[in-house]
Amino acid sequence: MNTTQDTQYLEEDEIDLRELWQTILKGKKIIALICVVVVSLTFVYALKMPNVYTSKTILIPTSEEGGSSLGGLGGLAAMAGISIGGGGSMSPDIAFNSLLNNYTFMQQFVVKNKILEHFTNPTVDENYVFALGFRGLYDLFKSSPEDNKQEMDMDAEVFKIVKKIKSNMSISSDKKSGLITVSYNDSDRSYPPVIIDAFLKDASRYLVENNLNIIDKKLQYFSHEMQSADGFELRQSLSSMISNILQEKVMMKSKEYYQCDVLTQAHPAYIKDKSKPKRGLIMVVSFITSIILGIFLVFFLEFIKTNKKEEKPIE
Repeated sequence: MNTTQDTQYLEEDEIDLRELWQTILKGKKIIALICVVVVSLTFVYALKMPNVYTSKTILIPTSEEGGSSLGGLGGLAAMAGISIGGGGSMSPDIAFNSLLNNYTFMQQFVVKNKILEHFTNPTVDENYVFALGFRGLYDLFKSSPEDNKQEMDMDAEVFKIVKKIKSNMSISSDKKSGLITVSYNDSDRSYPPVIIDAFLKDASRYLVENNLNIIDKKLQYFSHEMQSADGFELRQSLSSMISNILQEKVMMKSKEYYQCDVLTQAHPAYIKDKSKPKRGLIMVVSFITSIILGIFLVFFLEFIKTNKKEEKPIE
């Protein structure tokens, strides 16, 4: 009895698969039409997109030993309410990322370096590179200058630029080598080196000034303690600490970027070395998606047709 039922189920499954295949064959023109439409629109979109290029600056972090040489005097300073933590307590990549995600700093960065003016300049896309060297589709869909003559909300525009910079800039540290990579991507391949250098200089200036304030507090504290210290050994120890702090101050000012030496400086990417878009991958995904959509539509139409037949009253 069970064998008969199993055979019946298998036959029903075979019939179902055949029906599905027959449905697909009947709707092959619909599937083909959807494929042509979707792939064509995707092709236009892919040609419309300009190439995006990435430039990188690689930094070598240098350790700050001044803070670690304070020894037991750190506790004494802490009791007095003086922070003596050196700049080395935060690695440069963490410090840079903190400022990249700090809206107040980034807002000032955008305004100071006139980045808003750069992106709103009508000629900003003159250096864009397109697939096959054809930019007609981009120009066709590009908004005209008259459309942008409306009064801009400066705060809103700056906010958009800050978001754009944050999404396009990456700051990472290699765990093995310790090297820090700062990268930025943009459709104008000459712009990433400019904005990377501007960001690193502004961020370094901010971080150095902040650390110099901490160093000045250290010097003020230890100088005061040295004047009131009793005993030659304690005075000699405090003098050594002051010397180390002064050395830390000189070293901090000597670096081009905060606690880092430059291994490789950012340069404009080679014109054929684009980072995105992956147009071939986009077209493949579009083709596969269009087939799935077409099959789904064919089944849906067949389902509606079957329901209408079943709902017709028998005369």
